[in-house]
Amino acid sequence: MPFSVLLLAGVAVLLAAAPAAATGTPGGEYDPGLAAMLAEIDESELRDTTYDLQNFSTRAYGTDGNRDAGAYLSARLAAITGLEVEPGGGEPNNIVATLPGSGDSSDGVVVVGAHYDSTSSDPARAPGATDNGCGVAIVLELARVMSGHSFDRTVQFAFWNAEEVGRLGSIDYAADAAVPVVLYLNYDSSCYDPLNRSVLDIVYDERSAGIAALMADYNTLYGTNFTLTENVHTCTSDHVSFRERGYPAVTTHCEEHGPAHTPDDTIDRVSFGYAERNARLGLAVLAEAAGFRGEEAGAAIPKVPMMVWEIPERPDRAG
Repeated sequence: MPFSVLLLAGVAVLLAAAPAAATGTPGGEYDPGLAAMLAEIDESELRDTTYDLQNFSTRAYGTDGNRDAGAYLSARLAAITGLEVEPGGGEPNNIVATLPGSGDSSDGVVVVGAHYDSTSSDPARAPGATDNGCGVAIVLELARVMSGHSFDRTVQFAFWNAEEVGRLGSIDYAADAAVPVVLYLNYDSSCYDPLNRSVLDIVYDERSAGIAALMADYNTLYGTNFTLTENVHTCTSDHVSFRERGYPAVTTHCEEHGPAHTPDDTIDRVSFGYAERNARLGLAVLAEAAGFRGEEAGAAIPKVPMMVWEIPERPDRAG
């Protein structure tokens, strides 16, 4: 069965179980305000950040390069007006910035993240451009763009450390999340398309099927025009840390890993046009989940009526 049919079937199930007061249709209509925000994604910003990150030579967990990269990312976030940056340091040294929402702070948080550590067959040469410097660059660009707009829900932009040695950073965050996570969107190995095939894999489970369906809808509606596949990659990236706590989580992933985990994972292997479109697709879904407030109308875009965005029950944080 085609991917789009499977996703629509998943949405139908979610809608059938939605509260009776819910109205609207999955994805809604084309919104010019949202389209204008998506157009703010700048490919040159993605390139510049990826270049800076690869030039730490290695970002392997525990190295000076890893610590320096964390300080660099913290400084980049601090330079963005409107963000509240949590101090890094300690272990695992996650770097997290918060864009406060205009609504009730207890109404759940939307989180988008990427791991900033790298690994390689030669630990001293681990530039990690496709895995995962460009993913980090996407999240930083999302922070830059979204900080210029208003949302009902709080949004957090996270750079996880120690993913390559067991997801230590995201496990630490998800185990002690201050408020429920209504959506976690992960970028990992999501910028490599050497043959220009425009194939993007959406990695999701039953809790996040509605989010995947919305991505399929927006892929057409806002012209990112990927060929979407479903769960081709069962990668154990940071989205797993959120799944294990009962939160809806999605990863976008390219078809293959290419030069990942080698000294050849350099900026010339990154497909920046592909990365820009991936960032725009993610931004559209994040804006919907967070309740993007159109500046002209002054009112939030109605959230898609799917159970996946009701606040999940608080998971057991003792384990």
